[in-house]
Amino acid sequence: MSRELKALGIGYLLWGFSIGLYTTQWPVFLQYKLGSPGRVGLANGLISATAVLSYFVGAWLGNHFPKKPLFMLSWGGSAVAPLLWAYGNKPWTIYLGCVLFGFISSYSSPLINSYFLDELGDEFMKGSMYTSSTYSIGMMLGPFVGGVLKDIGGYELLMLITAISFVLSSVPIAFLKKDEPKKKSLTPPKDPLYYQALLWAAVMSFAMMITVPYAPLYAKERFGLSGTLLGLLGSISAVGAVLLTYLAVRVSHRSIILRVSVWCGILGTVLLISNKWLLWVAFFFRGAFMNTYSLITSGVSHRVPVDYSYIGFALLTATIAASNSLSSAVGGYIYSKGPVTLFLISSVLMWLGLHLYKLWAESRH
Repeated sequence: MSRELKALGIGYLLWGFSIGLYTTQWPVFLQYKLGSPGRVGLANGLISATAVLSYFVGAWLGNHFPKKPLFMLSWGGSAVAPLLWAYGNKPWTIYLGCVLFGFISSYSSPLINSYFLDELGDEFMKGSMYTSSTYSIGMMLGPFVGGVLKDIGGYELLMLITAISFVLSSVPIAFLKKDEPKKKSLTPPKDPLYYQALLWAAVMSFAMMITVPYAPLYAKERFGLSGTLLGLLGSISAVGAVLLTYLAVRVSHRSIILRVSVWCGILGTVLLISNKWLLWVAFFFRGAFMNTYSLITSGVSHRVPVDYSYIGFALLTATIAASNSLSSAVGGYIYSKGPVTLFLISSVLMWLGLHLYKLWAESRH
């Protein structure tokens, strides 16, 4: 394993810890600050919608600037958002933090995927899943620590520590080798199967992400869990994600791992509506959702020519972000009408997404 991949792995571990600090508390925090599921959906939608623009800006930046400082600025600069969330007293400060976080944290995504494609080629999946696994390890610790911080010092302390952690996550990136800008075509790829894969990515992302912001909120409202227990649920999800990632690296078969992950997601979603004890099992299986992005990008990476990797991955990540933005808004509306309905709809859509994947895979032959 190269020094660069190890540095990225450590950076992703710290990044996962940073995200994990607040992610399980996030829906409850937004409800506390904004007051309604609809506004929670809007805040999440702003993050995803802003990310759509950032991916194309990132593709342009990759043609003009070295990747290393772009990565560092993206990860460390994300600290500005939790500071706004912590100390802002108006809804617009929360929304502004969401916009800034969506842009700053996301513009590097197509560049990182392009980096994997350039450096690893056919081993793209292993590199992507390796960083996904270190991210998940960070996510094991982050939610529990975040829950304790919230119970001790409230949301201000939680978000302040999150901001500091974001800055620290950029430090390992300094150990990447110095690079020069790589000129790549910003014209979209012409392969029709690439766009077929984008359609599948949109459907699967919508199906899986529609419940992600609302599962912790449902657990909080139905069972009255404390911040610490909500954080522990997030850590349990991360354990499930790491185990699935280990399986993925061992099996190294995209189709099998995707099917296992999605069925775990379906099981984890259905179990949400059972009882308090099975809730812990549900969140373990819902760890599958943490790996979905890596699996989707791995699948589509084979359809992205190296010379088109900036725009190819920008279109992919933008498609996923747009789908996530729509799912957040739709999910908030459905949740306000009935959480159980939301979870059942998500399960059916995930099953349909698997069927689409089978059709897409067969069409390649």
